[in-house]
Amino acid sequence: MVIIAYEGKSDGEFFDLILNEYSLPSDEVVYYDFEGKDNLFNISHDYYDEIEKKHLNKVQKILLVVDADNPKDPNPNRGYDASKKALEHLIANLHFEDVPIDYYIMCDEKKEGNLESFLLSVLDDEQRECVQSFRKCYKYELSDKWAYNTFYKQKKEPYNFDYPNFNTLKEKLQNLFKEATQ
Repeated sequence: MVIIAYEGKSDGEFFDLILNEYSLPSDEVVYYDFEGKDNLFNISHDYYDEIEKKHLNKVQKILLVVDADNPKDPNPNRGYDASKKALEHLIANLHFEDVPIDYYIMCDEKKEGNLESFLLSVLDDEQRECVQSFRKCYKYELSDKWAYNTFYKQKKEPYNFDYPNFNTLKEKLQNLFKEATQ
């Protein structure tokens, strides 16, 4: 059994989709939706107690997933580097001694944004140009979350899971299960 802990509902839906795409055993996953990035970074969160008491003796690996967010955000845990530092601090202080913990930070190729930024980064060139063109002519700032939800959330064709931006996440997921089955 493995645990995937993330910051929001859409992350869980995404992981169901990607685990299925890579033929990874989703039935061996316990998901934890922390309902916010700061909750996931809170070592005193009830979920960490629950993991320790309920699952730690049978879980083989944990994957923590957060968004990079915008480094200009005044919250000290925003931005790729700040998120990485907070994750590494959390992992060092959880003291889940015999359980390897890894992390993944959702972002675009500039190491900014969130799950939606990541999903926009795997669109083909024509689709990206469409979003960029709309953003240029629209007079208000459009977040990646807004652009993704407006243009692609109802997308019927599957993502190109072989797109290079998926490589690191795919590798982390495969390693998550490889270690869990050994």
